[in-house]
Amino acid sequence: MRRKICTFGAVCALLLTACGKGNAVVQTSSGAGQASNMEQVPEGMPARPERTESQTITVSGRETVKTVPDMAEIVYAVSTQEKDAAACQKANTEKVNQLLAALKALGIEEKSIQTSGYDISPRYDWDKNGEIVGYEATTQVTVSDISLAQVGEVLEESVESGVNQVQSLAFLASDYDKSYQEALKMAVNQAQEKAQALADASGCTLGRPIHITEHGSDQSTRYVNVNAVQSMRKEAAADMSMSVMAGEIDVEASISVDFAIQ
Repeated sequence: MRRKICTFGAVCALLLTACGKGNAVVQTSSGAGQASNMEQVPEGMPARPERTESQTITVSGRETVKTVPDMAEIVYAVSTQEKDAAACQKANTEKVNQLLAALKALGIEEKSIQTSGYDISPRYDWDKNGEIVGYEATTQVTVSDISLAQVGEVLEESVESGVNQVQSLAFLASDYDKSYQEALKMAVNQAQEKAQALADASGCTLGRPIHITEHGSDQSTRYVNVNAVQSMRKEAAADMSMSVMAGEIDVEASISVDFAIQ
């Protein structure tokens, strides 16, 4: 009997020694309400964190609202060439002054006229080993707050005053913000429909939106001087001397939404 007790004690000691070496046995859970599983982790290594199931559906929404522009912005370039730099600059200044006079005669206020760029540089003749043969000066003038009904007349009078380049003509909408808010609402509704379809297909119950991200939008067609719009609508002529077709402007909103699911 004594020999059996000694043998049993030796076996227990051997088992305890084995548990202290090699691999330890840890228990992990894959989420609330789910069965536990056993996973072996090498000694000295931390146990793996519990895995949690995602409880959201992420979808995107993008919608576009069309609006009719009612204002315009024109960017001119006045260029002159002369053999002498000083003479070139003087000639350019005279042409720019002619343009400014024509714009003011049309009722364009000074605050709506900006010198947005200026450059004077030598002109080279590469057939003569790069010899300087003259100079060219260019002044860029940006004219804003132009009513749509006045665009044609402004363009014609500007060209007659000596402008030799129209670099850009942009159409703007004073109701941009209203159209953008409408596009945002439509984008949210679209995202809701997408999320509901995904939830139905996966057997989930769709919850409330828990996070909404508004992505950047192109606001280059946004016009904010509402007082100027109202004033020009009253004073603008009914007919235009030059036909200008403004068409429509696309106002786009883009979002992403995280919806809770159960």
